Parts: sequence; structure tokens; C-alpha cells
Amino acid sequence: MSTLLESSGSPGSPTGRETRGDARRKLLLQTTLRLIGEQGIAAVNHRSVAKAADVPLGSTTYWFGSRQEMLTEALREFVNAENATLEFRLDDVAGDELRTSQLVEAFTAHLVSQLGEERWRTVAQYTLMQEAIRDPELELICREWTEAWTGALIPLFGRLGTTDPELESRAFLALLDGLLINQLATPDPNASENFLRPALEAWFSRFDDPDPDRS
Repeated sequence: MSTLLESSGSPGSPTGRETRGDARRKLLLQTTLRLIGEQGIAAVNHRSVAKAADVPLGSTTYWFGSRQEMLTEALREFVNAENATLEFRLDDVAGDELRTSQLVEAFTAHLVSQLGEERWRTVAQYTLMQEAIRDPELELICREWTEAWTGALIPLFGRLGTTDPELESRAFLALLDGLLINQLATPDPNASENFLRPALEAWFSRFDDPDPDRS
């Protein structure tokens, strides 16, 4: 995923103006996510986001017509980043010689990264997902997100020989959510070794490493 600051346009050119605007919008969305992660959804409004981002109030009202739009676009921003992360991790391990041990390590690293310095992002994620229970706009984004991850995982589980790759993918997503929520609510300082990796090893132990010659 390319950075929003990548541009060859001069400050006075349309490209330069667009890039600065995109960067400001991204800052506001990241600030919205941080507020949700640290203080909850009730803390989000145009004024609080502008103050936390250290920008004029007009910046938030320019980019977002309502609080609802801020929440919706913040979740979409998070989803886009997570989809890119999944694609990167799968590209890194799903080569010709796919190994379940590599998958365990890749997904352990993915979970650990979500519980470390950017834990607030994971809190924001599940706060917004909970809000989606009552919010059709957020629900739609969550559905699109689930479909994107499921679609990315289906080929992987197909290579592992499961008879129903789609069901396996959806169940695996539920496992990842459960592991993260558990560690948000009852954190273990050594979760990687005590809980996350063993759980993933148990999941993938049901599969044999695929034959690289199998089509």
C-alpha cells in the first residue's frame, strides 16, 4: 500500500494539493481510531478529533459531514490497512513450499503485532465491530472485510487439503477474533508462547504440509 505522502507534484500543483489533503484526511481518521481505542466511541466528535489531531475545527467539518461519517470512514481506513497486511503476510508464506509451521509463525506475528504498541488500534477495531451490531453502515463494512479475508484465505486452506476451504476460512477468522478479544480482556504478558502460538499450532496440526507438486 503506497503512502499518501508519495507524490512528485509541487506544493502549488493539483497533485501536491491533493496529496496534502489526503494526508490531512488520513491524520483525522487515525486520530479518530486512537480516540475510539483510548476513550471509546462516545469521545468522538468533530471538535475532539480536531483537538487531538492539533488541526483547526474546520478541517474535520470539511472532510466529514457528520460524526457517523467519521466513524464509518475510520473503520474503512482500518479495514484497508488490515487487508494490505494480510496480503503481505500471505505473499510471504504462501510460496511453492507452503508449510504449516510458517503459517503458525506468520499468524502468531500478526496477532502479537496487534497486541503490542498499537494495541489501541485493536481496541478500536472491536469497539467499532460491536457498534456495527446496531449500525447498518458499519455492518456493511464489516461484511465486506470478512469477505475480503475469507477470499484471501480460501486458496490457502484449499492447498492444505480441507474439503471446505470457505468454511475453514470463516472458522479461522473466528479463532483469530477470539484470541485477540481474550488477550484484550485478560492480557498475558507472555501471550505469544503461552497462548497464541499453541492455539495456532493446534489449529494447523490437523493439516499436513501440502505436496508442492500437487496442482
